[in-house]
Amino acid sequence: MNKLQQGISSGLGKLADQPTFKAGIDWYKGQTGRDQLIIRGLGAFIAVCLFVVLIVQPMFATQDKYEKKLDKSLAIYQKLASNAHKFSSGVAATNSGTPVMGLTTRLAKQYNLNLKRFEPDNDDLRIWLENVAFDSAISFIEELNKKHGVIVKQINAERTDQSGRVNLRATLGR
Repeated sequence: MNKLQQGISSGLGKLADQPTFKAGIDWYKGQTGRDQLIIRGLGAFIAVCLFVVLIVQPMFATQDKYEKKLDKSLAIYQKLASNAHKFSSGVAATNSGTPVMGLTTRLAKQYNLNLKRFEPDNDDLRIWLENVAFDSAISFIEELNKKHGVIVKQINAERTDQSGRVNLRATLGR
């Protein structure tokens, strides 16, 4: 702290030694009290103007930039939201009235998957597949979703000792 004060004092001392600065101080002291008040007011006005130009105006410019960026992002979001129906997988159109349990057991037989266990849970169905080929299980679940509108609400796949085979538990629903 002392070094800072010494640095400021020495800087002001060097400034006070300048002939132009001394001439300015002498000129100011030579003015009347009313003129000195006007000069101080003018100095304060210039200081406020510099503060506005150097600090406040850049802050508002930055705020405007971010507001425009936000508006652009919101416009993109709203456009995507209004076109979301174009990107859906068509599940709603193929959502048949077939119960999930009947559909799942029938499709599992087509994929030669043995449902070790299945249990209804309100409108959902929990299934257990043990030691099945991963590719077959994923193809089975994908067909349930894409062609029949069955949603996988929860899934857990565990690797077995055999390569490419898994134990799979899933909760399916609409």
